[in-house]
Amino acid sequence: MREEKITLTLPSELLEAVEKKAKRKRKKRDEFLKEVIAFYIALEDRKTRIKKELIKGYKESSEASMLLSREFFEIEQEIFKDIFKYLK
Repeated sequence: MREEKITLTLPSELLEAVEKKAKRKRKKRDEFLKEVIAFYIALEDRKTRIKKELIKGYKESSEASMLLSREFFEIEQEIFKDIFKYLK
């Protein structure tokens, strides 16, 4: 994969945290940042995918609930007709 160089300005506290984490993982700072950025992008992609799947599921569930409601409404109507016939 082709690599390009960038310049990144970070608050000193964030840079210190990056350096500590990179050292703890025995990685160079740039290697650590590549991993962190790749992880973040993958996480955001996963969140987007899950959100789309949830929306799809909610829509399907909503449609199924509507169908069930209609079926039960029809059954209730029949029951009420029978009850009213009995009461007459």
